[in-house]
Amino acid sequence: MASTLLLHYDPARPDQATWSHVNNQGELTSRITSGSLEDAATVAQQHKVIVLLDSSSVHLNHVQLPTSNRQKMLRAIPYALEEQLAEDIEDFHFVIGKTDPHYGTPVAGIRKDTIESLLAIFNQAGISIDAVIPDAICSPAAPDQWSVLFHAGKALVQFQALIGSVIDTANLPLLLQASLDRSVDKPEKIVFFYLDGEEPDTALDQIDTDIEIIKVAYNTHPLVVFCGEFDRAKSLNLLQGKYKPRRKSSGQWHRWQLAASLAAVWLVLYAGINLVELNSLKQKNAGLGLEIENIYKKSFPGSKRIVNPRVQMEQKLNELRGGGGPQGSQFLALLTESVSAISSQKDIEVQSIDFRNNRMEIGLTGTNLQSVETLNNQLNKNTRLKTEITSATSEKNIVKGRIRLQRSGS
Repeated sequence: MASTLLLHYDPARPDQATWSHVNNQGELTSRITSGSLEDAATVAQQHKVIVLLDSSSVHLNHVQLPTSNRQKMLRAIPYALEEQLAEDIEDFHFVIGKTDPHYGTPVAGIRKDTIESLLAIFNQAGISIDAVIPDAICSPAAPDQWSVLFHAGKALVQFQALIGSVIDTANLPLLLQASLDRSVDKPEKIVFFYLDGEEPDTALDQIDTDIEIIKVAYNTHPLVVFCGEFDRAKSLNLLQGKYKPRRKSSGQWHRWQLAASLAAVWLVLYAGINLVELNSLKQKNAGLGLEIENIYKKSFPGSKRIVNPRVQMEQKLNELRGGGGPQGSQFLALLTESVSAISSQKDIEVQSIDFRNNRMEIGLTGTNLQSVETLNNQLNKNTRLKTEITSATSEKNIVKGRIRLQRSGS
């Protein structure tokens, strides 16, 4: 096949694009051209077409997941990002890249109607696409180097391979400084790419002065930067799953027609023999699904939305074991700090324990109000805890109370 056609596309300008050919060494081999998709279609014939998509249309992120199984990760990603997306996660299509030990698993998400509209527009123009890659992850990246590319009033920031973001240039210094403040391994340098003659005024002097700032001007269009880096970003190709391109026919189908017919007959016979058993298994599976959902509702009555009870149950249990990040760790820490004081009060019985927003509330019963106050005072002796009695009532010689605990300083 001839060289690849690298095409930069912004859904905000649906009929326009910028393109050039690139060879296997990541070098542009033709003039960078901007025009309509119909114009691009005339040079796309017999070429592999890679679309670099404006990342304003893409949600780029990275998450820490308790599994390395790719299928389980893909099922868990929507729930891990649910609180970060203002829109319904069911409307998004997600892909993941290779997990990094420090940053976690790179994620790219795009609205289904956006990717479907893009495919329809290119199909109507007569262009067959092989991959769609967010442009924000196509700048040079290294463990000790961040990159920032300025284009069309936006800054494409890449902190690590496949870990990127897009932001207005006015807010860039704030983003970079915040990222540096929470970064464990600060970069040695930050490389800024900008259009020749349009050096950006981004108040770069606000950034940590210990980091070397390098400025590089490019000509005409960022494709001259993207061309050498897009190939390693292919793992976040958005055309995966149901959007994976169909292979083009080689025209040799007739050679395999007999074998395919025999295989089809065998599959029909096999399906007929096992039909009864399959229906039985489906019924059992449906029953188990309802049972799992009922158990989940009883175990976590505060959960309002149940999409996949099994996955959600695993996440909740993992949080309680401490594997879910700060929430699980806070719960175990509070429980460890308070258990000694609670067990020493013989007149107190614990009835319930609730944990949310890094606070634990203990529901208890005792023989008198003084026993509740005594327990609260004993818990407060622990300098790592801050406690208060939120309620205490007496009824028929039984005192019911609730004590709220949280870590000091939180």
